[in-house]
Amino acid sequence: MSDTAAHRRDPLVFLHVGDLHLQDAEAQNARDLNAILDQIATLAPHGLFDFVYLPGDLAENGYAAEYQILKAALDRHPDLPVRLIPGDHDRQHGRMDDFHAFAASLGARLPAPMVWDLEQPPSGCPETWPILPIPHYCASADIQGVRCLFVDMISPGFGRKAIGLDFRLGRPQTQWLSAQLTDAAAQKIPCAVFMHAYPDDLREPDERLDIGGLFWGTRVRLVEMGHTHYNELAPDGRTLYAAARSVGQNEDGSVGYAVAAIDGPVTSWRFRALDRTTPFVLITSPADRRVATQPITPASSGMELDAEGRISVRAVVLSDAPPDYVHCRVDTGPWLRMERRPDSRCYEAALAWDGSGRSIQVEAVDGRWPGHGPDYVDTDVIEPVMAASDSAAPPPMPQKPGSDAGRIPSWVGKGVRGDQLGPNRYGRKW
Repeated sequence: MSDTAAHRRDPLVFLHVGDLHLQDAEAQNARDLNAILDQIATLAPHGLFDFVYLPGDLAENGYAAEYQILKAALDRHPDLPVRLIPGDHDRQHGRMDDFHAFAASLGARLPAPMVWDLEQPPSGCPETWPILPIPHYCASADIQGVRCLFVDMISPGFGRKAIGLDFRLGRPQTQWLSAQLTDAAAQKIPCAVFMHAYPDDLREPDERLDIGGLFWGTRVRLVEMGHTHYNELAPDGRTLYAAARSVGQNEDGSVGYAVAAIDGPVTSWRFRALDRTTPFVLITSPADRRVATQPITPASSGMELDAEGRISVRAVVLSDAPPDYVHCRVDTGPWLRMERRPDSRCYEAALAWDGSGRSIQVEAVDGRWPGHGPDYVDTDVIEPVMAASDSAAPPPMPQKPGSDAGRIPSWVGKGVRGDQLGPNRYGRKW
């Protein structure tokens, strides 16, 4: 392993538990939530991830009793790091008092909301919109060298049941977001943004273009979202837009959670189904060609060679116990053992690369694996970049920045079915 790889910073790693829509403590989604958190909690002592992200739509109706289900689930795991924002269902009836109380009850586990003055329509009097102090669940934190920005699209909006969605940001929040991203870009700090929905879902056309263009212009690496209810990856050449499957209103397959990482120049994402046994593997570097940042170069895709013609392969392995072994290979070539230093969350190896390989695989094997079958063994596979770009010129801005226009039709190995089964596209009318 090269000296550079040996001293490389650990990647940002987070787990994304999709929209919960909690309503009844005995319902399947409440049981699934507890099972997911129970599984995640077994990983926490190993420091393998930075936080669990809940993207909003925590409650079906925004009622206190619904938030109590989530509070009880989180209280069972008081050391679990959590980040959350509201979704449109959290103001389903035009108010967020119960959400505010729930957020406050989390204490130091959640940053206090920012309060900005905005117009808000008073109940029963839509003609007069007074200026009121509105709490926004926005926060900025630099984690593992990545600026993580949590953005509240809900609190500034006017939406409610029977009126429809009304995703907004408003001037103060847009200025805050722009300042955060501009500062990060000046310092060459990579950024990840956590929202409830695509920027293209914002109500005002000007905001759609402004925010999508802002993300493009400042080279945001990842925008992680809920709302769609299905797994989706939509890269635009600079930013990977990623949405994860709903826990509460699921039509997309087994429930579970997404695992995402930003490892130097490489962004990676894969869905972990709850009904699969441990371990779970995510290759954090090199990049898969489908989501590599453009212009694609050896540096931007994690494909730089060391003096011996090898690339550095890194992966995180999530499990309730250390795997028996982890190894990697090119195509169907010989396996190479990967090692993890005591101070690192990554398994690493220097893998010989002659430029002709079509795939890189990392496999983790649990000591309970019987030597056959899918249980207690897991493999992540990427298609690496085989040739760098001919030009260093950046790609043109998409015609619809901040949308799903560039979505990958299907990527089964990452958990993406591609059929867009969700209430906000083609699924059931929940």
